[in-house]
Amino acid sequence: MKSNLNLGRLIVITILCFAFACQKDSSVASRSFLMGFSPWHYDNTLEAQSWTYDKIITYGDIISEHMEEGVPWQESYDGSPFPQSFIDEIQSRIALKGIKQKVLLQISPLNVSRNGLANYRGTLPNQTLPEEWSNLAFNDDKVKVAFLNYAKRMVQYFAPDYLLVGVESNLLIRNKPEVWSQYVELQQHIYSELKKVYPNLPISVSMFCVPYFPQWSNEDNLEQQINGLRDIEPYVDFVSFSLHPFMSGLLAESFPDNYLSQLFGLTTKPIAVSESSYSAQVWQTASAPILTFNGSEEKQKNFLKLFLEQSNKSRVEFVIWFCVRDYDALWQNALGSSPDALPWRDTGLYDEQGNERLAMDLWKNWYGKIVER
Repeated sequence: MKSNLNLGRLIVITILCFAFACQKDSSVASRSFLMGFSPWHYDNTLEAQSWTYDKIITYGDIISEHMEEGVPWQESYDGSPFPQSFIDEIQSRIALKGIKQKVLLQISPLNVSRNGLANYRGTLPNQTLPEEWSNLAFNDDKVKVAFLNYAKRMVQYFAPDYLLVGVESNLLIRNKPEVWSQYVELQQHIYSELKKVYPNLPISVSMFCVPYFPQWSNEDNLEQQINGLRDIEPYVDFVSFSLHPFMSGLLAESFPDNYLSQLFGLTTKPIAVSESSYSAQVWQTASAPILTFNGSEEKQKNFLKLFLEQSNKSRVEFVIWFCVRDYDALWQNALGSSPDALPWRDTGLYDEQGNERLAMDLWKNWYGKIVER
């Protein structure tokens, strides 16, 4: 009897040890990519700022400084000081980020409509372009000089680990294809000149994911988009994707299992994801055509699961989730319920009350893994 009891105890101990070992192995499993957020606040208050930075520092090893509110074109061209309000914003961002966090800096010569030159960053963001800049082409010598100077000054401020010098660049092919070659010429110039000064700084532009899936987007031509990617590839060190797949005919109804493997398979360059999101609530467009996006917590979690798993398989450099918390308060107040800001309002890993969504637990699990590059 005693022998049987000892044997039973041995079996139980062995099972427990095996289970513990499996659990331990799972908890220390590696990820190839850095994880982080942009510091997009859920409201225009100091409390919201503090809450946001606490979360993105606690659960991110990289921060995306997405500086897309216009370019101080004239100041960059002639070397005069940036507007003080812009300098104050830059210095505030630098002071608030985590000490050990890597930095992704995103700037762009494109406007937010992705159909022309970026607006002017004066005393306020996104001011109308001064008359002498309003009709300049992307490949105009004045634009080349100004944007290169701007990029250098922003690198000096932020000392980034990664730099994007264009945001969702391929949407220019959709919106104004006749100027795409001018944009590529500008990119070639900016990349070549920056690499002379910062040879070890990884430089790229981001490309929006939706145009590569014309079956869910009748605005895009796949051949044109692939050719555009090939035009850009010689002038980037890695290819970065802006990943908001629900902003298409998919309408947050479903997310194909092979979507990301197809997207990441478009290039042989290293890959990164410079922004991403998925709606966790049902919402509708504010004007015709009225479209309903059937987001949910479960769908958001499923998207994030597939996203992080494929990112690991593809050895992605970093992944950025755009907003950590739903910004209903910001949307209603400071943004004036703007329809342009509606698509991302309900994509936080925390809801508007600050409650964790299902996807946040998944994010934390992956964040706890060892980074092996």
